[in-house]
Amino acid sequence: MGESVNVTRRTVLKASAMGACALVLGGAAVSVKEAAASEASPGPSPDGAAEVQYGFLTALSRCSGCGRCVEACRKENDLSDDTPDRRRVLPFQRERGRTFFVSISCMHCANPSCMEVCPAGAISKDKNGIVTVDSKRCIGCKYCFQACPYGVPQYNSVSMDKCDACQKAGVKIGEEDPYCVRACKFGALKFGPIEELLEATNGSAIPIAETNDPSCLVLGTE
Repeated sequence: MGESVNVTRRTVLKASAMGACALVLGGAAVSVKEAAASEASPGPSPDGAAEVQYGFLTALSRCSGCGRCVEACRKENDLSDDTPDRRRVLPFQRERGRTFFVSISCMHCANPSCMEVCPAGAISKDKNGIVTVDSKRCIGCKYCFQACPYGVPQYNSVSMDKCDACQKAGVKIGEEDPYCVRACKFGALKFGPIEELLEATNGSAIPIAETNDPSCLVLGTE
């Protein structure tokens, strides 16, 4: 987890000093339905390439650190007691003393190292760019945990577990938001095609980190 914090801290603090986009912070919804409503249900992409790269955007000035996103994730995905949280809320403090919170989960990287090192082929990237794990194929070697620069892969008594944008919980990508996004009462989390999220902020949002090209954007404060 330490490396994850170190990697993202520079970006989060940089974003906190940048101007926010009124379009997103004002509560305008990013259109996700139009981008993929006509597509078939997600399935593994043979070559690991996404047709549309979906991801998350977190707005620093809106996140209160309440943890509703974490609670919704656990409840709606019916995570067992021995399964670590898929989503985490991390605090970051600027030199002037102000603390910001950022909600993160799997980065659904464009180039996921977890998938590259899995000897069992249990990890795949679907047509929407969401990185998923097949618990039946996972052999528990933990290579993915060692390869991930963000400390995302976690383990329960059965297999590796991570965010899949709530697809196994019934969410249809492009038609509805993951439960963490729905649970946020302050509009701090958005989900959709990365290009649309970036466009909706007039380019103000920045990637949360650089390694493996993560599909997670951070929007600065007003």
